[in-house]
Amino acid sequence: MKTNLTPGTASARLRGGVFAAAVFGALLPAAPVAAAPPAPATVRDRLWVWALDACFDWAAHEEGAAPGKNRMTPAEGALYLGVPNVMFIQYQGIPAAPFEQYYTPLKAMKQVYWTLSNNSNQAHELGAEQEHVYRLAAANPNITGLLLDDFLIGPLGAGDDPHWLAANNVAFPVDLVLTWPQDVVADAVQLTQTAWTGGGYLTGQFAVEVSQDGSRWQEVATGAMPAEAGASVKLGFPEQPFRSLRLSVLSTLDTEVAMSCGLQEIALFSKGQPIPLAGAQIRASSEYPGHEAVRLLVPKVTAGVPAKLFASQVSPQDLAVAKQRLQALGGRRLDLAVVVYSHQLDEGIVPILKDVDTVLFWTWRSADLASLEPNFRRLKGLLPGKRVILGCYLWDFSLPTSTIPLTVMEQQCELGRRWLQAGEIEGIVFLGSNIMDKGLEAVEWTRQWIAKHGEERVPAGP
Repeated sequence: MKTNLTPGTASARLRGGVFAAAVFGALLPAAPVAAAPPAPATVRDRLWVWALDACFDWAAHEEGAAPGKNRMTPAEGALYLGVPNVMFIQYQGIPAAPFEQYYTPLKAMKQVYWTLSNNSNQAHELGAEQEHVYRLAAANPNITGLLLDDFLIGPLGAGDDPHWLAANNVAFPVDLVLTWPQDVVADAVQLTQTAWTGGGYLTGQFAVEVSQDGSRWQEVATGAMPAEAGASVKLGFPEQPFRSLRLSVLSTLDTEVAMSCGLQEIALFSKGQPIPLAGAQIRASSEYPGHEAVRLLVPKVTAGVPAKLFASQVSPQDLAVAKQRLQALGGRRLDLAVVVYSHQLDEGIVPILKDVDTVLFWTWRSADLASLEPNFRRLKGLLPGKRVILGCYLWDFSLPTSTIPLTVMEQQCELGRRWLQAGEIEGIVFLGSNIMDKGLEAVEWTRQWIAKHGEERVPAGP
């Protein structure tokens, strides 16, 4: 997972195990048996190693990395740790597409999650390289999911107020559409102008329309935003039910550079009371990467406390397209998985993760594992229905030369085992393959723990 050393930016995670011929045989895909009931699942079946290419030796270039030279490949890491599944991270462009030859050793794994997009740790668009990823997934039935490491950017600082920004030199009109699953009733809309630190992205004239079916629209208000950063305009209209609202930005107040538009907030009211937007879907005809329209759905205040702000590496629109592509691959279910850290647990992440199937849940600082159980409950409350795989570091990358205490290693493994047996999580992933041949106590302890508990039965997966 993490590959640099500060929370909210990239880093890396990995893992390893014990077993020989019998266990290695268990890694090979089983021949299909007609009408046979699924075999009972074991703890081992649900264990993963987080893996990077063997060339990555963090000790050579990153403070806080485990010492020593790494020579272990992803498949060797799984074999050594004694687990059948691999989450592979394409990191710093390695390996480069096409991936077929590189993937050959991983065909022996029971399950593989492959990187959807190279771990760039900044907002970016999905594009041509993902076609190689989809082709790889379609050709290899043991690929059961695609993942994005360090997906969430944030929580953002106090100066990073949420903005929706359209692309530079955008063609007008620019449409922003909110859609609800049921009728909402409103009689006023309030728009807040952008307050972008560099100026610009100032919305000019606009029109507001509503619709019941998303095809026939009724104009209910028109207006113009002031050329003042952060200024608001509130317009009333006849109270009525609708399921979609379309804001058409007709012009910009920019005089140079961006020649674009945006908003800091959109709010709806009924009889003076605000209408929560959390249940809405939102899309825009134009977005600037890292400032997608979904940021307008983040509540300003939750339970009396200002909500934290987040962006994402891949826009919700790109993520939704990726989800559709996964559903069409090979006639089988493929998960879309992203990393979430315990320090990112907040209402602000909920709309961003709408199309995500599985959360890879990590605690960046080993000191924070004292709160692992309440943080896990907080995660389940924020994201009900999402599958969860617990991430366990084998080294504390948040601090220079910091090992994971064995008491802490035992705590997170035993909690994960208990949650597996209760059916509350889908698995545990250990980070990771490129530190497992460095003589670390936590690695050897974990190998013994897996050898001891690996054949225990757990509920069958979905």
